Amino acid sequence: MLEKKYTEKTFTLEILYHVGVYENSIHFIFDHTSKTCAIIDPAWEADLFIQRVNDKGYQLTDIWLTHWHGDHINAVDEIVEKTGAKITAGINEIPYLQIKNKMHTVNDGDTMRLGKTNAKVINTPGHTAGGICYLLDGHLIAGDTLFVYGAGHCSLPGANSVALYHSMQKLKQVDDDIMLHCGHDYGSKIETTMNEQKHGNAWLVIDTQEVFVKFVDDMAQGLIAYPTDALKLKEIQAML
Repeated sequence: MLEKKYTEKTFTLEILYHVGVYENSIHFIFDHTSKTCAIIDPAWEADLFIQRVNDKGYQLTDIWLTHWHGDHINAVDEIVEKTGAKITAGINEIPYLQIKNKMHTVNDGDTMRLGKTNAKVINTPGHTAGGICYLLDGHLIAGDTLFVYGAGHCSLPGANSVALYHSMQKLKQVDDDIMLHCGHDYGSKIETTMNEQKHGNAWLVIDTQEVFVKFVDDMAQGLIAYPTDALKLKEIQAML
């Protein structure tokens, strides 16, 4: 299991990579002042996550979800039952979430607060109907909306390629120096900035809805290969 750690003014972001059957990336936000922790999209290893937080002298108080897919939520109820953590998800994702414990909702532009650490909610539907990203100081946690030189598919209930196009236009507004953190390690590298992605991620490089939808649909049909490295617009157009 690969690990990375980023220490900022109010929080430390720790990431566990390649967890579980689908090799998820699990994100922990440790607020320095309150000694509380939020875990994002916990799946597969509830006891491991709880122990990790406790061993650092923190309390796991919050579960923040990016989307409803089972490989991102299958440890949620167990963690809640063992810690009493509060669950938060995007308001438009609630109809799809198969979680038995109470969930709190957020919408586009809302601010999540963990001690003195703030995270802005960005609604990014497309991969799912109500997917969201969390923008913190220096970091964007994107779930499966955006990968390194890739993005989540649009093949399960609630997905929509047109909605995903508009979500990508929103993510283009995120500052260049923000680091991108994804729900899976599917690209050619782990550490990347939004600037790198804006210039090489096909889902961000494509600048018209018509081409974007064709690109996504052709990929879903197996007509073009899923990229794992940077592409220029001319290279993308040659694939279509």
